Amino acid sequence: MSKVLLLNGSAHQHGCTATALDEMIKVFEKEGIETELIQVGTKDIRGCISCGKCSETGKWVRQ
Repeated sequence: MSKVLLLNGSAHQHGCTATALDEMIKVFEKEGIETELIQVGTKDIRGCISCGKCSETGKWVRQ
């Protein structure tokens, strides 16, 4: 079975992007494709800063 992961990067959790993603979920589910929607626009997410700690600890360390 296929699964689609949808990421909402908008800071407006119930805005236009969410509406568009909800419409896509309907289309996918009508075709029997499982979906998962994750709201990331309101999360404090930072990228890798190449500190190298992950090679020492085996996991990403938030700076």
